[in-house]
Amino acid sequence: MQVARVIGTTHATVRHPSLDGWRLLVVLPLDIDDKPDGFPALAIDNLGASHGDRVFFTSDGNVIRELVGRNDCPVRFAVHGIIDS
Repeated sequence: MQVARVIGTTHATVRHPSLDGWRLLVVLPLDIDDKPDGFPALAIDNLGASHGDRVFFTSDGNVIRELVGRNDCPVRFAVHGIIDS
């Protein structure tokens, strides 16, 4: 897991069926000093994170497949928790 800041949301007019009902967030990975640490990424979210929130996100395929409930999900990142201020 890694910490990131939500910098936006996005919409897809055509989605893989496994993404029905999931929000797509744009997250910016952060280092230990809360400075950007890499490029923005798309992550699915079912926790309700909003713009500016700090979140934990994961790239663990097993966790993501379990969240989505399908083995054919093309998602690489998923929000796993929202960090309180």
